[in-house]
Amino acid sequence: MVFPVSFGWIQMVLLVLGIAAIGLLVTAVLKARKVGWRVLVGRGIGAMGLVLVAVVILWITTLLQAFLGLTGEVKAAHIEAKPVAGQEHMLNVDLTLYGDEDHGDQHKTYQVEGDMWVLQANIVELEAWVNALGFNAGYKVTRLYGQRLDGIATKQNQIFLNGSDADFYQDMKDKTWYTRPFVRSANGNAVIAIAGSYDVFISRDAIKARPV
Repeated sequence: MVFPVSFGWIQMVLLVLGIAAIGLLVTAVLKARKVGWRVLVGRGIGAMGLVLVAVVILWITTLLQAFLGLTGEVKAAHIEAKPVAGQEHMLNVDLTLYGDEDHGDQHKTYQVEGDMWVLQANIVELEAWVNALGFNAGYKVTRLYGQRLDGIATKQNQIFLNGSDADFYQDMKDKTWYTRPFVRSANGNAVIAIAGSYDVFISRDAIKARPV
């Protein structure tokens, strides 16, 4: 299971804004203590202004980071799928799974029965406030198989890509992943597409493919 962390220059700017806002808030409180809270009500306009600016900056920073966390995606795979010449309902699927600093990229070609390919992943959806800290959903791409456009069931078994995912579903059955307040849900999710070239992305709660 991979839990990507998005921490680039945008997060650095938001972090600086957050620190600045907290600094303003502390400055305002110290000024209020120095002149007295009663005096602050009457003539502590400067301190109250600092508090207001700090609160606004913190609010904007939180909203921006939450937006980035909720809309963030990780490029997990690339697929080139082509019909097998001379064979009906068969696809050659050239699959690249992208890794991270702890997992290398994987590249392999498979032949699947069907007119459409299906790529399945295990996804651990994090709570929104965890996404706001820069953490993306945890994921593991686990299965590849095909489906026919006419709805007839295929006879080919599903292909495991990163070992069996039985332990994930056992954990889900035992509610191991439901460790609030960090994890919102854990489930299997799949993307289905016809032959073509696609980039596959993982969002906070889904796997999706975009033609390239």
